[in-house]
Amino acid sequence: MRLSIFSLTILPLLGVSIHLPLIAMDINCDSPVWRNHEFCEQKESNKKSIQYGNWIPFGFDKTGNAVNFVQLLSYKKLNKNSFRLKSKFTNENNEEIEGKLDLNCENKDYYIRPTGVMSQRATWASIPKGSGIEILSKYLCKRTEARDKWGYTQRTSYLWDHETPMAKPSDSSGKWIQHSDGLGWYNTGIRKTKNSIIYAYFSKSRTKTPYLWVNTSCIENLRSVFFQPSNSVNGEWLNPKRGRVGGVNDAIKKLYC
Repeated sequence: MRLSIFSLTILPLLGVSIHLPLIAMDINCDSPVWRNHEFCEQKESNKKSIQYGNWIPFGFDKTGNAVNFVQLLSYKKLNKNSFRLKSKFTNENNEEIEGKLDLNCENKDYYIRPTGVMSQRATWASIPKGSGIEILSKYLCKRTEARDKWGYTQRTSYLWDHETPMAKPSDSSGKWIQHSDGLGWYNTGIRKTKNSIIYAYFSKSRTKTPYLWVNTSCIENLRSVFFQPSNSVNGEWLNPKRGRVGGVNDAIKKLYC
């Protein structure tokens, strides 16, 4: 089973142009009129940007270079379906511009706005399938009321609404068994829950994060993968996906369910 799609570093944000019809404005943040305005709050927050942790890449150019980044600890809820992150991006002149990334989990779209520039009609772009921003959305839309749009349904909550593993998958105490498909190894130190099996998996195709936790259903052909984009943030069980027929999920179900 090939699980490499969960690596941010190999999910390029390609073929998406971001159009930003913008209007620049001169604002005096010492003025009572503007002091509490969004722009001035952002200006003040820039002084404290270090508290938002590392910059995590989510967009890449055609040569594989990271051009879009976010700080996950800057997560700010906008409404029941939307959130905002501090972001930065590289423009056509190879300059890094800091700004905001707003994402609507209900509509599955987003826009990026540079800091210090006001927008009256921001253009929203659809989230491309298979892109880094789609993985970012799966990770964070789980917090919103639109989570079901991303596969986090009540019926499958026994897979994704599960406690965080306490150890690293690479530290599993069982034996590593190579699956017959030759794509990876599973560990025999499994944990059985009411309706699923949690086990560690190693994939030689995942160069940066070859080890991962998998929660495989015992009642249907579904599995959820635990994803932690950075050590500075909590990991999450991602939305359940169907396992490949004859893959490692089938083997785990037959052996341990």
